[in-house]
Formats: sequence, C-alpha cells, structure tokens
Amino acid sequence: MNGPFPAGDRRPSVRSRLAGALAAPGGALLLLRAFLGVTFVFAGLQKLANPDFLSTTAAGSFRQQLRGSIITSPLHHLLDPVLHAPVFFAVLIALGEIAVGLGTLLGLLGRLAATGGALLSLSFFLTVSFRDSPYYYGADIVFLFAWTPFVLGGSGAWSLDGVYARRAERARAALSDATPGGEPTKRQSAATKQRAAQIERRMFLQKTMAAGLVGFSGATLGALVSAIGRFLHTAPRSGTAGPLGAGGTPATSSGGTAASTTTATTATVAPAPTGTGTTTVPPATTSAPTGPVPKGTRIGSAVDVPVGGAATFTDPAQQVPALVVQTRKGQFRAFSAVCPHAGCTVQFDGTNNVFACPCHGSLFNAATGAVLQGPAPTGLAPIPVALGPNGQLYVDG
Repeated sequence: MNGPFPAGDRRPSVRSRLAGALAAPGGALLLLRAFLGVTFVFAGLQKLANPDFLSTTAAGSFRQQLRGSIITSPLHHLLDPVLHAPVFFAVLIALGEIAVGLGTLLGLLGRLAATGGALLSLSFFLTVSFRDSPYYYGADIVFLFAWTPFVLGGSGAWSLDGVYARRAERARAALSDATPGGEPTKRQSAATKQRAAQIERRMFLQKTMAAGLVGFSGATLGALVSAIGRFLHTAPRSGTAGPLGAGGTPATSSGGTAASTTTATTATVAPAPTGTGTTTVPPATTSAPTGPVPKGTRIGSAVDVPVGGAATFTDPAQQVPALVVQTRKGQFRAFSAVCPHAGCTVQFDGTNNVFACPCHGSLFNAATGAVLQGPAPTGLAPIPVALGPNGQLYVDG
C-alpha cells in the first residue's frame, strides 16, 4: 500500500464525478432546478422587501397592478374578489414563491413544490403576461413549462427527497434480510407489513418535520427582509406625480353661465391597435373656456397640476389609476396609468418628462402617451380631459 489508497486504486476524477452526477436520476436537470429555486426565492423576498408592493395606494403596488390586470387578463372580473384583501394575497404570493423556491433548491417535497411553482407561473401568465406578443416574449409561460420535468419526475437523486428515499430503501432491505427464509407464516407476514408501514410513517414524519423547519426558516427570512426593506425605504423622489385634491368627486358646477350636475359618461379610452406603437391623443385643452361647465366628472383643480408636471387620479369610467399632465401653461392631457404590457401602474418622471413602468422598464412620452421603449406594445390609452371656467378639470366628457 502506498498512500491512503490501495495499490492500483485511483481517486475518482472530477470529470468522472460530474459524469456520475449527471447520470443519476434528475442529474441533468440540476442547473434548471437551481435556477428555478433561486429565482423564486429572490422574487418572493424582493416583493416582501418593497413596502410599495404591499401598499394599497402606492404606484406599483400589488393592488394597483391587479387593477390593470383585470383589464388585460382573460380572467377579467374573476379577479375582483382579490381586490377585497390585496395585502393578504400579496403576502401569500410572496411566501408561496419563497416556499416553492426553497423546496426546489433542497429537493424537499419536490413534486409538490414544482406543482406550486407551475400554478404560480400559470396565474402570472393569465394575469400579467397574457398579452405579450409574440407569446414567447413573456417569461411566465416559459417558467410554466420549465416546471413540468419536476412535476412529473420529482427532484431526482441529488435532493432531500432522494436522501429519504435511500434511507427508506435501506430500512426495507434490512427488514427483508431479517425475515426468515421459506414460506412465512401469517403472523410473520403481518409483522413484516407492520414494520414496513412503520418505516413509511417514520419517513413521512421526518420529511414533514424537515418541511416545517424549512417553512419556518423561510417565513423568518421573509419577515426579516420585509423589516429591512421598510427600514431602508425612502420617500418618492421629487418630480413624481402627486394626487389631485378632488380625486374624481362628482360636483355641481359653479362659475359657469348655467349650473348643472356632472356625471360620468362612457369612456373613450381604447388603446391603439396592438403592435402599432402609437396612441391617438385627443385635442389638448389650452385655456379655460367660457360658458357651461364641461360634461364629465370633475377630478380636481387645475392648479394642482404644475406646468411641466403631472398629477394622479382615478379614472371614474374604468376605476383605474390615471395621470393628467400640463404640457405647457393651460394645456392638459390625461392618460390611463395602466401599462399596456402587463397592467402595472406607470409613474411620472419629471426629470426626463416621461411615464416609466416600474415593473418592466417601458417608457412613454409624457405629452402624447406614445411608447418610447418597450416591452409595451402600444402607448398609454388617452382620456378626454377638459378645463372648466371654474378652474376644475373634467374627464370622460
């Protein structure tokens, strides 16, 4: 003997070890499993770290994104019940992503974790990226099919599921070796079945305890990240749009030649055809007219919209976030704040005079709503706006 190995024995090379790992069940999918696990853990933690995502009013919040998704999703108003508890569902989705990611990374309850990941990806596809064109531009449909090997085949040998399976196999082999040879009696058969059932119960309890520990660790990590995110959260920078004071409250006209109560009318905010990249913008209001108050719903005072700035309001016709800009003194234009790509709420960037989508980076011209940078396929939908003689702005007239 020369050294720690017998003569003629050779330590397995890195190449042979890698070949063995890839040849094991599930070995060829290790990189895909790692990618899915890391991505879903990161996605869940990122949501919890962003206080705006859990807010009910902030632009880019789960609630605001869902409002936009109701318009673009094939599920439409089937999503309405989620709006009654948006924070609960936002936290549930984030924790679900963390649980799926950790289960996939560790290979613990792999089929269950993969099924959860596939369901999450399907829900994201149907609510967020359904309108992506061509369809393969959207990541959610790719994630949906990436989960299928693990739904069908589990996590493979390199996983905690594999470890528990090998333990159970060794226990069953030891039980088989301890069984007397020959034809067993009924009593012996019953005892063997009872021990086999005990082995299965023991493995189930061990996996359940491990899953509980992983779940507790994930929840603790999520709570810690959420606390850090709230601590580090900074107020919106200058140049972003603030809300209009009147906030879409219907009002009785005053200051005109004839008083009348304004009511919301049918909205004319249809976006341009998919793929054109342009938006038809209604004529801008350039000065306060004389005469009767315009038709439509009052959204607030014109003085709340600075020249070269913007203000937010809720479109009374569709009950979605919207923005009104004063491109130059006395000239107002209004647009839906729902990004045509995935339904996120765009934000006004006063420094660059654009509307920016915080979710996927689309940019829109602040004066026309036209798309400047994708992935949004079209511009923002315009909303008719008029300035009344009383200094109030009216939309959907």
